[in-house]
Amino acid sequence: MHRMYNLRSYSTQISGQMVTHISHAERIETNIRQRDGRRRTQELTIPVLKHNMRKTKRKADEMTAEVETAETDISGQLAHLQETVQGLETKMTEMQGHTKSQKMEAALHTGQTAYNFENDLAAYIYPPGTAITHGHTFTNLMDWLRKNRRTRDGKKGNNKWRKFKEKFGWSHRHKAVFLKMVKCRLPYAHPTPIDFTLPIPGIFSSGEKEHVEDIRKMAKWLNNRYKP
Repeated sequence: MHRMYNLRSYSTQISGQMVTHISHAERIETNIRQRDGRRRTQELTIPVLKHNMRKTKRKADEMTAEVETAETDISGQLAHLQETVQGLETKMTEMQGHTKSQKMEAALHTGQTAYNFENDLAAYIYPPGTAITHGHTFTNLMDWLRKNRRTRDGKKGNNKWRKFKEKFGWSHRHKAVFLKMVKCRLPYAHPTPIDFTLPIPGIFSSGEKEHVEDIRKMAKWLNNRYKP
């Protein structure tokens, strides 16, 4: 683009110079015609000179027109290219947002699967009526099986756990992956820092939303007060 601008400027300059030279030649021709001694010679040379300069000017004008046309075409191509790039950037942003949403949904569902698994497993192995405390449920269950392996309920529980592992081929690798699944949802289920500017979910009524805002303010105050 810069090269086209320089070429256009150069051709315009040539055209202007030719106009000046032609005018200057015409003045010379007039002066010479007033001198009888050199009239015949200049009548032959001056017209040729004027013709050549006019020809040069026409070429310069043609060059200027070509440059202007090329410049217009390039400007149109650049504008189209910019629109294409902007469109791609918009699609990329949408794709990134969609991908982030998919990752969050996958992590939450994977973590919830592990959460459901350990709670249902505990309900299956513990004696009927046992209260299941949430938080480290699987670890607490394994501790209970180990500590109560000689009791009646413990023997039944360990027998269920053994048959369960045999049925599904449970291994130490499964345990390691399960613990990773439990943590999978934490970054999304417990975001840090919390964004208090996000809209309140639609499950709350308009009156409840006011109380949500109140609790948000309380949480912010406590967080700032006890921040290490």
